[in-house]
Amino acid sequence: MHKKQIVSPFPERRKRGCLACGAEDIKPGRRYCSKQCRQKLIWALSLSKGLLQTLNARYAAFSFTEHFVALDVMPTWSIRISRFVYKRKSGYSPANTLKELILEAGNEWYNKRSRRISRSFASQSILEENIEYSINPDSIKPNTNMIPKLSADQKKGLKHLNIHLNTLIFGDYVREIKKAYRRMAKVYHPDKGGDGDMFKEINRAHELMLQWIEDPKFRSNNGLPGCWSYNGYTNRWSPPLWQ
Repeated sequence: MHKKQIVSPFPERRKRGCLACGAEDIKPGRRYCSKQCRQKLIWALSLSKGLLQTLNARYAAFSFTEHFVALDVMPTWSIRISRFVYKRKSGYSPANTLKELILEAGNEWYNKRSRRISRSFASQSILEENIEYSINPDSIKPNTNMIPKLSADQKKGLKHLNIHLNTLIFGDYVREIKKAYRRMAKVYHPDKGGDGDMFKEINRAHELMLQWIEDPKFRSNNGLPGCWSYNGYTNRWSPPLWQ
């Protein structure tokens, strides 16, 4: 295993591309270059759960660059991060390389067990051998992000009102929506020399957002920017936050 080949806590963020392989030639609005590519990485991440449970992982993060993949693990008994790094062979996808990393780490664990040491000591030994002190422990703890749940028309309405999505998360969205409507109405009102058709769109957008205000809905998104995140409490992987 190639330890400490990636210096920063996470590889430098790439341009928006496939979340499973990094390919940038994907269709607009897509998160993956193909269904098969996504399924391949999901399978490899599922395979990693056995290793993460053996290592008593509280949290973990998986990231990759053009040349390496990295699996960062925070065990339940420590705040230190252990980094497992594996070099990508020519033509190997992140999923294939992650599978090799998992198999090698598993073999190391079984080799330690063959020396008649306990399961917990074997796990602790592997983790301590791969501690990366430069990584901030908070950097792999997934945050719960509340994202407004909007219909396609309501999303279009936000654009017409020139409202940023974060306004609905952090601000007084009732006041902000009404303020945005008044501001845009002044610009497009026909009596002020504005575009009558656009003014109708502004009114429609205002109505749609008032409907949302009556029963605002949000969805949670557990994730990290730039890497896949694992929560040991739920035994689940979450895709990177797509920025």
